[in-house]
Amino acid sequence: MKTENKKVKNHLSLNEMNDLLKEYRDSYEIYRHLLLIRMVYKGETISKASDNLNISRKTGERWIKDYNESGFDGLTSKYSNCGRKSLLSNEQKQYLYDKITGNEENYDLKRVKKLIKDEFDIEYSDKQVWIITREKLNLNYGKPMLKYSTRPKNAEEKLKKNKVH
Repeated sequence: MKTENKKVKNHLSLNEMNDLLKEYRDSYEIYRHLLLIRMVYKGETISKASDNLNISRKTGERWIKDYNESGFDGLTSKYSNCGRKSLLSNEQKQYLYDKITGNEENYDLKRVKKLIKDEFDIEYSDKQVWIITREKLNLNYGKPMLKYSTRPKNAEEKLKKNKVH
């Protein structure tokens, strides 16, 4: 069964495509899209071009359709709104951020995990708590240092004075 070869719209000339292939050779996703577009532009069937790139014919057809509808902008993924929605609302995340940063207490991941469970009755894995604190709330953390009994009371002041600018 022979599939009909769909034509590619002339958004870019062959030379422009070749230039873009050179420019985007480090961007795997866009490079593959451009290769498919160029192969079909030069007369290859979508089935054969897709097979050459080890993608399904349906994917090749979708890439051609996206390119024909949107030009070069159609080559980028539209996956920005994928994934599971957060169990924490934006207000709860703000509350969590304020609670963690708003006092002198040091919060490690276990304490943040317990705080989320106690305050919102949501149980996250350790990895997800790390993602929430580091990526979503943009917080950094460190292990608290022990304060030694021989440490002078004005240690921070001395440190600031001795700091080289």
